[in-house]
Amino acid sequence: MKNIIKKLLAKPVKVINNMVLELYLHLVKGKAKGIKKIEFEGKKLLILSPHQDDEILGCGCLIKKTLEAGGLVKCIYITDGSKSLSDQLTPEAMIEIRKAEAIRLTEHLNMEEPIFLGCSDGSLEPDDKEAADKVAQAIEDYKPDAVLIPYFLDGHKDHTAVSGIYLASMKKLKNHKEFDTYCYEINSPISVHGITHYMDCSGYLKAKSDALDFYSSQTMSFESIFAMNRLNRILTGVEEGAELFRIVELESYEIAYNKYNRDNRISASFRQMYSIYFMIPAYFKGLRIKKEVAHFQNAGVDPVRRIEDSEKGAALN
Repeated sequence: MKNIIKKLLAKPVKVINNMVLELYLHLVKGKAKGIKKIEFEGKKLLILSPHQDDEILGCGCLIKKTLEAGGLVKCIYITDGSKSLSDQLTPEAMIEIRKAEAIRLTEHLNMEEPIFLGCSDGSLEPDDKEAADKVAQAIEDYKPDAVLIPYFLDGHKDHTAVSGIYLASMKKLKNHKEFDTYCYEINSPISVHGITHYMDCSGYLKAKSDALDFYSSQTMSFESIFAMNRLNRILTGVEEGAELFRIVELESYEIAYNKYNRDNRISASFRQMYSIYFMIPAYFKGLRIKKEVAHFQNAGVDPVRRIEDSEKGAALN
């Protein structure tokens, strides 16, 4: 009966989602005028993915376009996939299946060989020293031009913990080249106040969907994620849709992370956007915190502001 009701409600729910979120995004899009199109042509990217499939949910179009433009992409999968939903498979079986799916996807897209940290799924901690050591070693070995991590304002504890692990890994680096850090959204959108960059997904959402199909063991549809990508066209002015990002300066990001995510509890402030039935609550729950954190970071040592200030200084001289 529950499934029947859901099917009957699906169409009107989608209409309401689009009406409410389109109206809101049109009202606030003026605050996103400074965001920039992300360009990774010929670059080496390292993506920290909490679970197998998060890299596609947050960066699927970016991955595809970067590879087509002659860049390299490597993923570090943090957790083992053992808590993925299944009525038939054991956690041990899920670990093997999710790993095999990620490897097949990597080979299909011609990505670099992935790294699997094998941390416990569903109970990842930001102070996991072993994970931080492995991330630091991967950065030393791979020497990326940019690292992409999930933004810590997210509705899943594993997602928020990754930032803590990454920040700890930065303190362990010894021999590495300079690189940028970008945050990507997974199931809790980056607010209009926090966006700095976007990837134009026009013509690439189908490729993103096809990539996600490699994770056939995943029972969630993620229709809402794609719906949000399409709605992002309003903020970015692109034709079909966009993935959103925030470039961060590590000092200010660490201050914000420690201030707002004590004991890795920030995820309780948000609602996960894994269903069309939760799109509106997921977008607006915790919006005040997102705005506050964005203003906190923007007032700090923000790289975009630093670049703009230096340009203004040069013009005055």
